[in-house]
Amino acid sequence: MTEVSLKAFLHEYRIDFPVAIDMPSDIDTNPIPKTMATYQMGGTPTLLLFDRQGRLRKHKMGHEQDLVLGAELMALINEGE
Repeated sequence: MTEVSLKAFLHEYRIDFPVAIDMPSDIDTNPIPKTMATYQMGGTPTLLLFDRQGRLRKHKMGHEQDLVLGAELMALINEGE
């Protein structure tokens, strides 16, 4: 998907939250974009949760249920208190 087609998709489906575009790989023999390669992402959507220290605490490919995600985020937030 190109940046132009992504913008059209986001507009059409009224998606108003930030959506990032991964940077292409610097290695010609590896077509996997940088973030996907760094975190060994198998596709999208992929969920990555980091704690306050920047440690990866959850890596899941696919959709996560809202209640599960909310509980996990609250647990991470409460760790800092």
